[in-house]
Amino acid sequence: MPEGFAVTNQRVLAALIAHPLRAHHGAEIRIETGLPLRVIYPMLARLEALHWLDSDWEPTSSRARGRPRRRYYRLSTWGLAMARGSLASARSARTVSGRRLRPAGESA
Repeated sequence: MPEGFAVTNQRVLAALIAHPLRAHHGAEIRIETGLPLRVIYPMLARLEALHWLDSDWEPTSSRARGRPRRRYYRLSTWGLAMARGSLASARSARTVSGRRLRPAGESA
């Protein structure tokens, strides 16, 4: 998996975890992450297919506001646990990769 893809996933997961009980829509995630919607929506679809997210459409009354209905995404209990684990693993990997490996017997 390309490194950029992993970083993008981490940014979306971090935005969702920042408010784990709140429902999020794509435009809100775009603002929080700075990522384009063409990147965010496929990622949300993958996370939903993995059962990390639950989603619902907002009520039809939103059409009266002059915009299309929004789909709201919320981390499932499983998804919250998996997202936290994924971000912790990514932080750990960055920490380990940032350390210089030394030959045996050499001290820091």
